[in-house]
Amino acid sequence: MPFYDEAVPNGVLLEEAIEQLAEQYGPSEFNQALERLEWITAASNMLSPMQQDQVKLLDAITHYYSSDTFQGLAESSQLVYKYEINLFLKYCTHIKGENPDIKEVSSAIFLKDYLAPVNKLNTRSKKSAFLRSFLGEVFEHFFKSKIDKLKRTLSIEVDKNKEPRAFSKQQLDELLRLVRLGREAYRNFTIIWSFLGSGIRLSELCTLQVGDVFPDRQEILVRGKGKKGYKQANKMTKSSLDALCSYIKFRYKGLENESDYLNWYIFSDNKGQSPLHESTIQKMFSAIIDEAQTIPELDKKPYHFSVHSLRHSFALYLLESGVNIYTIKELMRHAWLSSTEVYLKLYDSMLVDAIDKHPLAQIKVSDFF
Repeated sequence: MPFYDEAVPNGVLLEEAIEQLAEQYGPSEFNQALERLEWITAASNMLSPMQQDQVKLLDAITHYYSSDTFQGLAESSQLVYKYEINLFLKYCTHIKGENPDIKEVSSAIFLKDYLAPVNKLNTRSKKSAFLRSFLGEVFEHFFKSKIDKLKRTLSIEVDKNKEPRAFSKQQLDELLRLVRLGREAYRNFTIIWSFLGSGIRLSELCTLQVGDVFPDRQEILVRGKGKKGYKQANKMTKSSLDALCSYIKFRYKGLENESDYLNWYIFSDNKGQSPLHESTIQKMFSAIIDEAQTIPELDKKPYHFSVHSLRHSFALYLLESGVNIYTIKELMRHAWLSSTEVYLKLYDSMLVDAIDKHPLAQIKVSDFF
């Protein structure tokens, strides 16, 4: 039995039982039963603000989009959560009808049913993280209450056995060759080379501005994950930094005296006024992955290789070159060492593959007897 069950007060268990009955028979039938038993007056006095007030799902979604909770997310996270909201809304409408009350779609039973078809642990955790954010903000704003009980249902676990996906050196060579043969070859080559020479994330590369590049210090300033509005120093290999500086000169040569020159975005479709959209880079990279002959077809499916695999490749080849895990942590700007240690497992797999290629590894013991 889970350790927390022994510590759950009877009142909490009673509330959960009542919620299950209301969910099973519907709010209307449940209230009618209370009226017939003449418990309705006493029950209404004990109803929480959440049970007394009615908040429609669409109103809850509208509030969430305008809340500090949502606005404080990185742009990439906002896109993911918008996608998750649309999925959740579609499911709720299918099960409960058009624009149901928020309390009808926020019970433990309903949420368990919603998450039940999700088999992958990481995917389920991502959906749970969204629901925690969404329902947590809605409950706090409309009902002045928290969702502590729901967190048991919306558990977040990471699959520790899942390894990061990194490209082999042969695959990287082919990707760099293919990108030079395509449209916007100079720009796209510089983008990929910048990823490989710095290990920065997609959102960080898109928001790079001319004034963020410091060749004398061999670093760039990036808007780090979870640090909206703040920039962090990120070291970069000399070859990647040279390529980035050459691209800036090629694109903006002769415009250095413009008043807002340092604020121009390096990778942009409108003369530096706004950053190149993340989806543009994702589509470009997906296209060359599809074309690559050295990448197996299975790895070309969604959620296998992606732009983020370039960041994993940066870390893995640092490890292979003998750089210690603590230095890699700083270069990757990981908050926790455990985030960096996942590469040790992948590196170990590479060592096993390498030693099996040793000439003596092909000899069987039975050959001697």
